[in-house]
Amino acid sequence: MGQQLGKFIKNVRREKKVAIKALSTATGISKSYLEYIESGAREPQVEMLAKIAVVLDMPLEKMLDIQKREQMASAMTKLAAEGVTSADGEVRAVERTGDSSQSIDQQALAKTLAAFRAAPDDRTLAEFVENPDLKAILRAGATLSDEELEKLRKVMESLYPDAFNE
Repeated sequence: MGQQLGKFIKNVRREKKVAIKALSTATGISKSYLEYIESGAREPQVEMLAKIAVVLDMPLEKMLDIQKREQMASAMTKLAAEGVTSADGEVRAVERTGDSSQSIDQQALAKTLAAFRAAPDDRTLAEFVENPDLKAILRAGATLSDEELEKLRKVMESLYPDAFNE
């Protein structure tokens, strides 16, 4: 699942000398769930990654990029496997539609490859966020000028001073 993401979080946590129990307390995420994340057994939602990013003072974008790439790689592997093997594991040719165009599996694989290669931007990152308020904030942030972003940061710092310690 999220092996690379889990290793990345664990390495950063260790580099910053933050105990998993301390990370758990600071983020409100259970210690056992954090252990699942770090082992790659569970894939966290963006809101959890954001909490981890704040506590470990690390870029959320880096974690989202790792997560996206792992998800895309997994999807490509699955689609490629479905395209060449049958349900019983027997190797078969990729089916084509009657007009010799690509099958739905090939089209899905092509779309997945294209998405995997696309550089993430702020609007793309916003689509990973499930909370509608956070999604709206990220979308708005993608179009703000540097001056507007600085104003927004000052407001956010006044509301959440601990999140902006550098």
